[in-house]
Amino acid sequence: MNRAATFLLTGLLVAVAGCGKATVEKIPAGISWASLLARAVDLRTLAEPVESSAAARMSSSCLDSNEVMLANLAPEVIGDMDYGFFKEVVDGKDSVTATLAEFDGPGVIAWVWSANPTGMLQLYIDGQAQPALAMPFADFLGGKFLPVKEPFASTTSLGHNLHFPIVHAKHCKLTVTAPRRADLATLYYQVAWQALPADAVLHPFDTADIRQHAGLLKQFARQLLDTSKSIEPADSSGATMSTVQCTLKPGQDMEVFQAQGPKAVCGVRFTGTSKPDLAGLWLNGNWDGTDSMALPLHLLAGVSTNMENTCSFPATVKGSRVMLRWFMPFATDGRLVCRNMSDHDCTFTAEVWSQPVEAARYPLRFHANYQTFTNLTTDASHSLVFADVAGPGRFVGCALGVDARSDKWWGEGDNIVWLDDTNRPAVHGTGTEDYFGFAWCSPNTFDHPFRGQTRVAHAGSDVLTGMHRYHILDTLPFRKWGRFQFEALGDGQGTMDWAASVMWYGQ
Repeated sequence: MNRAATFLLTGLLVAVAGCGKATVEKIPAGISWASLLARAVDLRTLAEPVESSAAARMSSSCLDSNEVMLANLAPEVIGDMDYGFFKEVVDGKDSVTATLAEFDGPGVIAWVWSANPTGMLQLYIDGQAQPALAMPFADFLGGKFLPVKEPFASTTSLGHNLHFPIVHAKHCKLTVTAPRRADLATLYYQVAWQALPADAVLHPFDTADIRQHAGLLKQFARQLLDTSKSIEPADSSGATMSTVQCTLKPGQDMEVFQAQGPKAVCGVRFTGTSKPDLAGLWLNGNWDGTDSMALPLHLLAGVSTNMENTCSFPATVKGSRVMLRWFMPFATDGRLVCRNMSDHDCTFTAEVWSQPVEAARYPLRFHANYQTFTNLTTDASHSLVFADVAGPGRFVGCALGVDARSDKWWGEGDNIVWLDDTNRPAVHGTGTEDYFGFAWCSPNTFDHPFRGQTRVAHAGSDVLTGMHRYHILDTLPFRKWGRFQFEALGDGQGTMDWAASVMWYGQ
């Protein structure tokens, strides 16, 4: 199989419902917005080999000495200079144009975010003199060019997000034009990009093609939303389900799944008599004799110990039920063990779906860790390493819980991800809440197939927050080494405790 084969070089048939009956629509052979969305809704692809050409980068508005600074034109300094930096700034007669991002080679823009989109956006594809798209930046992030907007375009707790594959074969450039330099001085933005195989057949971004296949886009939207709201596996075809019912005393553990491979766990559902029955559980996973997962169930589900209801594509919480959809392959043997880490008895049912797989096709194993950092001072910057991994692999998610004892925003620090290059991070975001897809320290909770803020609560002088982010469309691949890192920094004086989990696939 050549490098591009895993990117759907053969056409796919996708069932599309409409007008009271189902039709079948074919995804063209090669890499297109449709093939990449098809991969995103198939969690099995995360365990496939990392391509030799795989790479991910981010272009953002944060401080960078190699970029043009307009932030000095802002009326005030906000936070730690996460705004107002651009690749290039060109002054015209009656306007100024700033370059947000520019990428060479075959690739795809997978996520674009802004807290305050302003000006007119131009999207240039493959060196064309005229933009493939030109519209207000806010309309672009609002998906005005898409026949189906939700969940690809959304504003969640003041953050403007676009999760849609923008494919290019040779070159891609995003610019914003405004009347004056000062109009762009406080612009926050992030643009996530991934490389694509050079030998693949590519279908570059084309609004006419998207409109022509609106039914296909609607099908992907429905699949993302319906699966996120369900308490069923994403795909249980050919799977068998095992069920274990138990009551665990404090400190007691029990094996809830064991099987010989090659197989994969494609769904795990926990049902407790109440939410507290699940809040105290830890889940340990062992694939092929190696412990690969050990963390609280609530973090694996992307929520706090309160087990808030939330709907995302890899994990859903509804009442006292938790559905995990991560694809977890193993070649020889797989094992899941639950432990009661609470001070009370926990009664629950664990249902595990597993299916036979081709071992060579899925060499990467699912990992999830647990890290705690306590008594961090909010007025000093701390560099916290959530995960340090030898490759090949790909980061696919992060869940974060914070107990902050401060009267000001605790999340001024940035997310920083290193992928193979030890000299420069591949990703340097613009702030904690920005990474999770919201903005301006918003206390509003939300959920989305790829991200969510599930809890913002006050307990005396404490502010308790829970968030999650899943890199399903914008995965972060590494071939030799990857590090997932966060800065912990606040606006005022106080202390805080962080608890984090990173999910990744690796050997």
